[in-house]
Amino acid sequence: MKVGYFCYRLSGTGPRTRAADIIEAVATESDHEVVVLTNEPENVRGPATVHPISLDDPLSTLATTRRAFADADVVHVPVNMYQVLFVRLVYWGPLVGGVGPGLQPSAFHRYLGRLLRIDKKIKVLEHNKLWDDSGYDTAVCTATIDTDRFYQYDDERVRELRREWGIGDEETVVLYVGALIEEQGAGLVDEMARIARDEDDIRIIVAGDGEMADVFRDREDLQFEGFVDNKDLPAYYNVADVTVAPRRNDKTSNVGLESIACGTPMISTAQGHIVDLFKDRGTYVWADRTPEAVLETVRELTGDPEYYQAQVERGLQTMEEMPLSLENAVQTHLDVYAELARGRD
Repeated sequence: MKVGYFCYRLSGTGPRTRAADIIEAVATESDHEVVVLTNEPENVRGPATVHPISLDDPLSTLATTRRAFADADVVHVPVNMYQVLFVRLVYWGPLVGGVGPGLQPSAFHRYLGRLLRIDKKIKVLEHNKLWDDSGYDTAVCTATIDTDRFYQYDDERVRELRREWGIGDEETVVLYVGALIEEQGAGLVDEMARIARDEDDIRIIVAGDGEMADVFRDREDLQFEGFVDNKDLPAYYNVADVTVAPRRNDKTSNVGLESIACGTPMISTAQGHIVDLFKDRGTYVWADRTPEAVLETVRELTGDPEYYQAQVERGLQTMEEMPLSLENAVQTHLDVYAELARGRD
């Protein structure tokens, strides 16, 4: 089978990270021919045929897309409905859309996707019927966490890393990973650092980029790392005592799942589907969405060794019991590709 992917950008977090992981795994672990069209060819890992493209030259990109997908058995557009539109200008074979929350869910974009004839929409949650109710055939892929990369380091390795990074034995490391925008909670992290600046036992590490990046540069009350590639994040999660994700809404949080896979509890302030999926399990610790409440929750969690260890174990148990691993995700995608390819024959 020949599987084509059109994903203009593959860097960052969220759906694009999921797409990069899926592409690498399908190319590496299956015997399918994989072809990828992207503006970031350096981010394609695994034995795939890669065609660099640029929207600065749309006619050339259309021609490349047409040639690359001419004999494809199925094409997958993980992110952005307008990329689906672009592909559909030259390719009308079986098409998969999304990789979890990869396509815009507004009524207009869902209608556009139906016009463009997306054959299968991959969504995050079974009980989210938004796409099904709009007439889409769907499959569920909750997360794509590579547990061969994201895992709990042994105590000695963590101690060595903390020494290398100049982190004191008594310091509590609070990690934020994600886009530096207000919706993701970057403003709350800024306020947390200002509140905790006189507390020598708390170190806040910020890993991310975005429109609020200048707020975090050259600060003495936090450690700003800028953008950190996903492959380098396991060390950050393992060095941290807790990860915070002070978002308004969320579905699953790849950041949270990566963190708990590394044995580091995650504090969330989000509402939405994430509550239905994880709150009863105790997977994450919830806090009110204020800087004071998040800091107090950090202190309560890290100040009680039994509570902290129980939270570590709940996170690891969630990773074992739920289909959250990259292996599960790849099998879901391969099943979808095979189904659509058979339908074409």
